[in-house]
Amino acid sequence: MTVAQQQRETIKLYTGTYCPYCQRVKRELDRLGLDYEPVNADADGRDEVIRLSGQRAIPIMTIGDEVLVDSSQIIRELRGRYS
Repeated sequence: MTVAQQQRETIKLYTGTYCPYCQRVKRELDRLGLDYEPVNADADGRDEVIRLSGQRAIPIMTIGDEVLVDSSQIIRELRGRYS
């Protein structure tokens, strides 16, 4: 089974161009070959970030209805699910 077949839920990454932690998560998503929807938290996603996590910090990732915060936690979860 390919990673694409395993990936059933939509992944969204709330990110910003200035954020080195966001870049780490993007590199891991690319390394794992996962499709995701980037949401620019600088432009139109900041209110959504606060609604999802209760904080302004990014990156925030959603996998289906699950919300993940902190780049290290996000990367561990991606590796656990999709490696």
